[in-house]
Amino acid sequence: MRNLLMSRAGRLALVATLGLLAPVTARAADRYMATGLPFFDPYHVAIASIDVADGKVTGTLAAPAGDPRPALPLSGTLANGVLTLTVGQGAEAYRFVFSENERGLHRIFEETTSIPGIDSVTLFRPPAGFSEPALALQHDPEDWCGRVYGGLSVQFRAKDLAATAEAPAAVADLDLMVVPQQGGTATQKLKDAWSRLRLAARGGDDVSVDIAVPVGSEAKHAEDLRRVPQVASVMLPALCGEMALATIPRARVAEGNTVSEAKLKSYAEAMLSRLLSGAAPDASAAGPRKFRIAGAVVPGTSGPAFRATVTGEAEATRLGKGSFDQFTLTLEPVVTPDDAADTLSLIPTVTDLKSAKKAGPQPPADAAFRPADDSSQVAGIAQRIVSFIATAEGTRCAFLTQTGFDEPDGAISCTNIALDDVSHPDDN
Repeated sequence: MRNLLMSRAGRLALVATLGLLAPVTARAADRYMATGLPFFDPYHVAIASIDVADGKVTGTLAAPAGDPRPALPLSGTLANGVLTLTVGQGAEAYRFVFSENERGLHRIFEETTSIPGIDSVTLFRPPAGFSEPALALQHDPEDWCGRVYGGLSVQFRAKDLAATAEAPAAVADLDLMVVPQQGGTATQKLKDAWSRLRLAARGGDDVSVDIAVPVGSEAKHAEDLRRVPQVASVMLPALCGEMALATIPRARVAEGNTVSEAKLKSYAEAMLSRLLSGAAPDASAAGPRKFRIAGAVVPGTSGPAFRATVTGEAEATRLGKGSFDQFTLTLEPVVTPDDAADTLSLIPTVTDLKSAKKAGPQPPADAAFRPADDSSQVAGIAQRIVSFIATAEGTRCAFLTQTGFDEPDGAISCTNIALDDVSHPDDN
C-alpha cells in the first residue's frame, strides 16, 4: 500500500522551487490562519490578514467570515525571517515573536520559544494562499470525522436557544441530520426538532447539530448562519459519512476561476483512459486493458460536471478480480474548504453499478451486465479514482466511507490531511 505523503526531501525541493523561505517583499495582504489564540472562541482558527511593506507589518485578526465580532489590529516588523507581531492595542495588546519555516503543506511562522502547558501560536498558509471556502470553514479539533463538504456543524447558544420559542426563519428549514430507529441517517426540518433542541439546552450546555447542505454551498451557508443571534459557531460537519475527493491544480480544468467545460471533459476523459486501461498514474500512454467511456456530457445542474457511462475491468476500476464493472460516473469540480487558492477538488459520484463476468479482454455487451448491490464496491471505485488522480498529479486525496470497504493490496492510501492545521514537526 502506497501513501500520498510527500517525502521530506521532496517537500524541501518544492520549497526551494517556490521560494517559500525567501525574504518577504512588499505585496498585498496575505491571509494566514492563526491557531493558539483565544480571541474568537469556540473557533480554533482566526484569520490574520498581514501586509508587509519595507519591513513594517500591519493587518487585522478576524474570526471566520460572517462572525459579527470585530477584527483586532495587527502591527509589527518582519526582518531576516523573524516576525514580531502585536495583536490588539493599548492595555489589550499582546506581543509575539515568530520565526519563519515550512512544514507539510504550509509556509509557517511559529513562536521562537514556547511555554510548557500553554498552547503555542502558529500562523500558516499554503504557497498560493487559501481558497475562500477554506478561510470560511474549519474543523472542530475535538469533534471531527474528516468531512469537508455536504454538511455543517452548527452550535446554538444554550441560553438563547432555550429562550426562543420558535425556530428563527433563517434556520427553520435547514435539513437536520438525524438517526432513525432502524439505523442509518436521514434528515428532518430543523423547525420540527426545535422543541427537542430547546429541551436539551435547559441543561446549560450549548447544543451542536449537523445539517446537510448542497455540495459547494458550505461557505455561503456558514457565513449566513453566523449572523443568526442564537448561533455560537459554524464549522465543518462533525458526523462521519461518505466522502471522496482529489485535489488538482485549478488550471487543469479552469480558465481563471471559471471551470471550462471543454477543459474538464478533456481532462476527465484522459485521466479515465489511463486508469481504465491499466496504465500507471504517471504513464504518458494508455495501458493494455479494454474499456468504454460512453455518452460523456459536461453541463451539470448547478455548473459544469463531467458525466459518462464507464465500463472497465474490475482490476482497473477498484483492484477487483474476475469481472467487468459498468457504472455512471459524475466528476464534479468544487472549490472546497480543503483547497488552496490555486486548486479545486474533483468529487466523484458512482451510481447504477452493474457487473458482468469477465470472459475475455473485451468488455461484454451492455445486456450482459446485472445490477451489483454492493456499497463497498461503489466505495472502492470512488477511492480508486481519487487516489489515482492525486497520484498522477502529485497532489493529495481524501476518502471516508461507512461501508465495509477495505483497501485491497496495491491500493494507494489517501492522506486526509486537513488544510486548516499544521503537521507535527516530527512528520516533516
